[in-house]
Amino acid sequence: MRPARVSAVCVSLVLAAAGVAAPVDARPSASVTPCSNGLVALTFDDGPSAALTPGFLSVLQRQRVPATFFVVGEQVRANPGVARRATELGFKIGNHTFAHKKLVKLDDAAIRATLRQTRRAVSDSGARPSTLMRPPYGSIDERVRRVVADLGLVPVLWTADPRDWADGSARSIVASTVAQLRPQETNIVLLHDGVPNSANTLLALPRIIRVARTRGYCFAGLDRLGHPAPPVPRATVSDASVEEGPGGSLMTAIVTLDRPTSRQTSVRFRTLASMAASSRDYVGVDRRIRFPAGTTRAMVSVTVRDDPRDESTERLMFRLSAPRGLRIMDGTGIGVIRDDDSPPRLVVRDAAVTEPATGTVAVPITLRLSRASGKRIQVSVSTKAGTADAADFVSKTQVLTLLPGEVKGRFTVTVLADSVVERAETFTVRATEGSNVDLSRAAGVVTILPPPPG
Repeated sequence: MRPARVSAVCVSLVLAAAGVAAPVDARPSASVTPCSNGLVALTFDDGPSAALTPGFLSVLQRQRVPATFFVVGEQVRANPGVARRATELGFKIGNHTFAHKKLVKLDDAAIRATLRQTRRAVSDSGARPSTLMRPPYGSIDERVRRVVADLGLVPVLWTADPRDWADGSARSIVASTVAQLRPQETNIVLLHDGVPNSANTLLALPRIIRVARTRGYCFAGLDRLGHPAPPVPRATVSDASVEEGPGGSLMTAIVTLDRPTSRQTSVRFRTLASMAASSRDYVGVDRRIRFPAGTTRAMVSVTVRDDPRDESTERLMFRLSAPRGLRIMDGTGIGVIRDDDSPPRLVVRDAAVTEPATGTVAVPITLRLSRASGKRIQVSVSTKAGTADAADFVSKTQVLTLLPGEVKGRFTVTVLADSVVERAETFTVRATEGSNVDLSRAAGVVTILPPPPG
C-alpha cells in the first residue's frame, strides 16, 4: 500500500529516529519462553527511501531481525545504493511494481511490463531480486495471479496492517501492530518505509520488536513461497576444564545457539581423544543434544576419571556434527584435564655383594617408583664413597630414564677385588637432579661383604 511518496521534510526527524524508543508502555502480562507463540515476518512497502530506509536497515540489523522489502521500481531507480545496501545486509527484496498501480486495472501485458521493469531496476542497482511480489493495495484476482505465476513470482499479502501509512503516531502503530499478532498463526506485518508517515513507523519499530519478543514471538524472514520461515540458529560449543579429583569429577561443555527459534533443533555432540585416552581418563560421550523451542543453551557433562598417576595436563576434543534445524558455527571445543597428583617417590634399594677373590663383580641396584607416572622421568644416579672407596668399586654417574608407565630402573656398579682383609664396607648410590619425581628417599646403601675365609 502507498498513499504518497515520503517527502524531504522527514529527513531531520529520521536522523535521530533509529535510537529513540516510541512513547509506548506495553508490558506483557507475564514472562514467556522465546518463540513459544510463533513467528512474525516484518515486511516494508513502497521504498527504498534515501531519507528513511537506511534507518530501518540499521534498526533491523542491530536487533538481528530479518525482513522483506517490497520495493517500487521507480524508487529503486532513484535510490539504487539503498536497495543494494539492503541486499548486502541480508534482507530480501520483493517486487512491488514499478509505479504502484493497481494490477487489476492493467491488462496482462502491462502487468508483465511493470513487474519485469521493477525486477530489472533491482538487478541494475546491484541488489538481488527475490521471487516474491506484493500487489499494490493488496489488489489481486485470479487473472492477475495467473500472470504473476507465469513470471515465476509468488504473491504475498499480509495478516496484520496497523495502517502506518496514515497519520498515526508511533504509539498507535505499536499498539495496533501488537494487537493484531495471533499466537501459533501466520503473522505477516505490513509496514512502510517509503511514505511520509514512515518516520513514525521507524520510531515505532524498536518497540514493536521488543514487545513482540517479550510476548514470545520470533521474527522470521519469508521463504520462497512467501511463508514465515523459522530462524535457523548457529551452534557453538565452548571449551571446558576441570581438575582431577578423588572419585572422579565432571567437566561441563556448553553448547549455545546464537538465537532462539520456534521449533525443536538438535546437534550431535561427541568427545574425541586427543592427549587424553577416553577409556582411562574420561568417559566418552556421543549423543544428540536437543533444544526445545526457545532454548538457546545446553550443558553437557563429561565424567573425568580419577587417575592416581602424575600426568601432564591432558586434552580431549568436543565435536558438533549432524545438525537438524540449525547450522554449526564453531563446532570444535577443547576439554582440559588438570592433574592433581603429586610426583611419585623414587626409592633406591639397598644391596649387598660379596667381594670377589679376584677380578670384579657387577652389582645391580634397583630403583623403583612408588607408583607409575604418566610423565617421562629422568634422574642423575651416582655413587658416593663411604667406608668403601675407589679401591673397592668403580665410581660412576649415569642419567637414568623411565618412560611413562615404567616403575623400575636398574643401575649397575662394579665392585673390585681387594687383597686386604677387611670388614664389611659400604658406599652410597644416590639419585639427584630429577624431573617429575620425588627424590626425598632416593639413596641406597651398597654393602661389600668380605670373602669367606680360605
